[in-house]
Amino acid sequence: MLGAMLGAHPGIVCIPEAQFVVDLMPRGGPAAAIDPGHLIDAVAKHWRFRVWEFDLGQRRPTAGEAPSFRCAIEWLVREYAKSLGRQGAKIWVDQQPGHANHLWKLVQHFPDAKIIHIVRDGRAVAASIMPLDWGPNDIYGAARYWQQQLTYGYAAGAVLGPERVLHVRYEDVVEEADATMRRIAAYVGVDFVASMLSTTGLKLPRFTRHQHQLIGAPLRADRVAGWSKSLSRRQIEIFESVVGDLLPLLGYRPVFGDMPRPPTLPEKTKFRLHNEIRKAVNALRFRLRQIPYR
Repeated sequence: MLGAMLGAHPGIVCIPEAQFVVDLMPRGGPAAAIDPGHLIDAVAKHWRFRVWEFDLGQRRPTAGEAPSFRCAIEWLVREYAKSLGRQGAKIWVDQQPGHANHLWKLVQHFPDAKIIHIVRDGRAVAASIMPLDWGPNDIYGAARYWQQQLTYGYAAGAVLGPERVLHVRYEDVVEEADATMRRIAAYVGVDFVASMLSTTGLKLPRFTRHQHQLIGAPLRADRVAGWSKSLSRRQIEIFESVVGDLLPLLGYRPVFGDMPRPPTLPEKTKFRLHNEIRKAVNALRFRLRQIPYR
């Protein structure tokens, strides 16, 4: 959502998720020698790039155009921007959430990158992620997942400082979009424009269209508390018992106060069995989605 809002700025292009950026990083860091043609060949074969549904054809950068990994990736982004008629974009956004796990490596290759860490009520994250085919499918696992991902974002903020990492609440983006997007625009270094209040700045690939079906639609403040209807009271209580004081520390009010009941041993066993079954089903579902791009 936030990537699509940023991408609605005329000077910014938002690319589809680019897991291959981390997957294809050269050993040896930014100083490592690369063959840009071979690197882009590898990108073109990577199924995560095929998901973009963007055909590079025979176009490849020369060694002069792309003497480093960073330059090769930026060449690729420029080619993608051209395909959208966005040649004037000076800033690019990669909205791949998994990059949170690799921020140190990423800032070595992209030293002037700015990181926006978007934080959302963990109960809403759990309600959103449990039905998907790539994440934890029980409330206990979803709580642990939320804790882990937050750790990366806040650790990066502590180490890199506020000039490099901006923490933004999802709820503020949705409920106070104008003020929040003005703050983000100032951080990124662009003038705020009204188009940034829309979610129209991302061309969604078919691969992710179902789970991102709200992209392109108006912001909906009613989704902020949607988790309270989609999660059972026991799921909410278990989530709150797992994450402890993390919710109130981040400004989210617990439903069950200071002493939510933790999951019992039978409940943990049930979650483990359910997750193992869902993991097998999800792996099959995910592979079936991948087939057209392999």
